[in-house]
Amino acid sequence: MAKWLKQPKVTNNIYTGDANYVHDQGIPSAQWVITHNLGKKSSVTVVDSSNQVNVGQITYNSINQVTIDFEGSFSGKAFFN
Repeated sequence: MAKWLKQPKVTNNIYTGDANYVHDQGIPSAQWVITHNLGKKSSVTVVDSSNQVNVGQITYNSINQVTIDFEGSFSGKAFFN
């Protein structure tokens, strides 16, 4: 299971006023549980530590949290908007 390492940083897009969030998954894991606190079912793009896009099964636990399951463990970032 993914481990939360620091406070989430939510930023507002200055052009649309819409919030976005970047999750940094420093510990390799095949399942990432992410609390983004954006108050919506966000679109998600995941990249590994080599900046290659990865596709996983996204489950919306709530409007503020998702679980992403992958075939293998890796570290990287998840971009929400």
